[in-house]
Amino acid sequence: MQPPHSNAATSQSQSQATTAATEFHDAARETMEAKIREALETLSQIQVTVMNHESADEQVLQQRVDRLVRGFAEMHTAKDQLNASVPEEVLAYIRDGRNPDEFTSQFMERVASENQFTNGKIAALSNFKHEFEEKLREFFPEESSERLDRQKPVQKDDA
Repeated sequence: MQPPHSNAATSQSQSQATTAATEFHDAARETMEAKIREALETLSQIQVTVMNHESADEQVLQQRVDRLVRGFAEMHTAKDQLNASVPEEVLAYIRDGRNPDEFTSQFMERVASENQFTNGKIAALSNFKHEFEEKLREFFPEESSERLDRQKPVQKDDA
C-alpha cells in the first residue's frame, strides 16, 4: 500500500510539471522562431544571388537552396513539439493576402468596444439598484431598511 500524498505535495509536483512543460514549449517555440529567421535570411541571400546571377554563382545558389530545404525539413520535424493554435480568422487574413496585424488591431478595437458596452450595462444596473433601494426605503421604510441592511456586504477596513 502506498502512502497517501498530501495535497501540498501533489500541488507542488503539478506546478513543477506545468513549469517544465511551459519551459519546454518556450524552448521549442524559440527554436522554431530561429529556424524561421534562418529561412528568411537564406531566402534573402537566394534573391541576391539570383538577381546578380553569373555562371560562377550556380554552386553558391545550389548550396543556399539546399540549406533552405534542410531548414524547412528541420521546421517540419520541430513542428510536432509545438502546441500553438492560430485562430482561423488570422489564417483567412493571411490567405487573402492581408496583414495579420490588421486582424489583431480590429480584434482589440472590438474587445474595447464590447468592454465599454458591458461597463455601461454594469453602471446602469448599479444606478437602477440604488434608485430602487431609495424608492423601497421611501415607500416601505421599516420592512426595506431591515432587509436591505442585512443584504449589504460587510466592508473590510484596510488598516
